[in-house]
Amino acid sequence: MRHVFKATKIGWKEEKEGIWFDSSDYTKEEAASEFEPYEGTTQKGYSYTGYEYDGQKYHDVTYLGEFEDDQMPRSDADLYRKRR
Repeated sequence: MRHVFKATKIGWKEEKEGIWFDSSDYTKEEAASEFEPYEGTTQKGYSYTGYEYDGQKYHDVTYLGEFEDDQMPRSDADLYRKRR
């Protein structure tokens, strides 16, 4: 089982990335705490809170749930089908 998160990378392309943590090593809360919040400022001077994990910065991070290894979502369409 794996705790799965979807995160939006910092940048203009709004690239999404899936990040997972093994459920036998992390609780949901422990996995979520791996994303360190930080305060940033946009080029136009607006402040925001972002998240950093493993050297990568993200706009946002969303917990998608806990999945069996062979049932991992590969796209948003997979998530939609699983939630029905």
